[in-house]
Amino acid sequence: ADAGTGELPDLYTNVGNPEPIYVRVENANDPDCYNATVNPLFELIVNPRAIANEPAGMELCDDISNDGVADFDLSSQEADILGGQDPAIYTVSFHASQADAEANQSALPSNYTGSDQETIYVRVEDPAYPDCYGTTSFVLTVNPLPEITVVPPLQVCDDDTDNYVSFPLSTKTDELLNGQTGVELSYHSTPVGADMDTDEIFDGYIGTDETIYVRLVNTTTNCYNVGVLNLEVLENPIANPTTPLEVCDDDNDGFAEFDLTLRDAEVIGVQTGMVVSYYANPGDAETGDAPLPSNFTNTDPDAQEIYVRIENATTGCYATTTLQLIVNPIPTTITVTPYELCDYDNPGDEIELFDLPTKDVEILNGQVNVTVAYYESQADVDTGNSITALYPNTGNPQEIIAVLTNTNTGCTSSTTFDLVVNPLPALIDPTPLEVCDDGTPDGITEMDLSVKNTEITGGNPNYSVSYYYSLSDAIDEISPLPVLYTNENNNQIIYVRVEDTTTGCYDTTTMEL
Repeated sequence: ADAGTGELPDLYTNVGNPEPIYVRVENANDPDCYNATVNPLFELIVNPRAIANEPAGMELCDDISNDGVADFDLSSQEADILGGQDPAIYTVSFHASQADAEANQSALPSNYTGSDQETIYVRVEDPAYPDCYGTTSFVLTVNPLPEITVVPPLQVCDDDTDNYVSFPLSTKTDELLNGQTGVELSYHSTPVGADMDTDEIFDGYIGTDETIYVRLVNTTTNCYNVGVLNLEVLENPIANPTTPLEVCDDDNDGFAEFDLTLRDAEVIGVQTGMVVSYYANPGDAETGDAPLPSNFTNTDPDAQEIYVRIENATTGCYATTTLQLIVNPIPTTITVTPYELCDYDNPGDEIELFDLPTKDVEILNGQVNVTVAYYESQADVDTGNSITALYPNTGNPQEIIAVLTNTNTGCTSSTTFDLVVNPLPALIDPTPLEVCDDGTPDGITEMDLSVKNTEITGGNPNYSVSYYYSLSDAIDEISPLPVLYTNENNNQIIYVRVEDTTTGCYDTTTMEL
């Protein structure tokens, strides 16, 4: 300065800190006329500028409101913002805008309620040198919680009436996630366990009517939410045991149509709201697939076991049992010969009393546990109006219906036969058989009785003639007289029996010898 050399430029970069500065003032017209400071007129001092390091953004999980707002502790960022700077010297303040940070105004509280993606501006300064400050910023992120979906209870049917069942928890997972991706779900037995990720339970959990807790965790943010899932044990229907369903085989081929609904009431008992269905195999009964029609014709001859499913129409709970189908054979029938009687009672009216049970043996043809009932008409069969006494025919011939009933199964079959009243032989009362006495005039001699046959029968070749000492012998057809007969006395009366060899019917008359 005194020598007038080493003049500094107006824009000068100091070379020391602090650095003294000397001043020379001289006459512009005469440089020799000057004055120079012996001591530094002033010093150049460069104060250190505060450094505001950019911190990582702050992330918090939202609360259950999922409104995108959360309470942030901004002061937790100070260490990262200061870096190695002494917090006892430097102060950090937070602001809603860059302008506020520059002006050092409207500082935000450390416990700040911020919104998702809100930018926070930071000012760092040494209070001794307030103009030497630094600024930076960071972003607040409020991560949403996984959404809780309210779902219907997980219902499982009780298989043993103890009100405890194995719950397939994972069957509710998709429903609880409700389309959310990047979310893991777990089940917990307590609310604390759901919060702390302990007490986890899995498929096969044995429980009763209770509430369990569901934890949903976002795999990116680790934010979680807790919901509930109600477990319910549903009462299972009772499949009451069945009695065999039996039908009669109309053609004895082992197959018949069954009305399966006849066993519905038996399976249901006193239960209400139940649906009954029938299946060919146990697998279909369990799944409810391929139910049999209500009118079902058995596929195995004579007997077949099918499966019954009783289901609660509201809950879907079900139970199964079996049903035996039995095709009972009907009694066998034969062609029955006509029941023929001779018109002995009031000959010519063609009416006789028929003892119908005398046909039982023929009709049964050796069958056991089978009864026979007789009916005048199909209408009587339909109403059960059977013939129970000696029956006078009303026509000749007349058809009678015989119904065979198996006493074990109740199965029936029927056949018919005719009642026939055969006429008596149309005999002719003979004239006396007259012969000449032999050498002994005693009125007794041998006679050929057969000479009267043609006269008596009228020449009918289907009639046979026999002769008897008494009427009872003729009726009972015992002790016939020989054809060459010697009379006991003159004008003796003997009895003639004429029988129709086709029908067996006979009539009697007398003949004088």
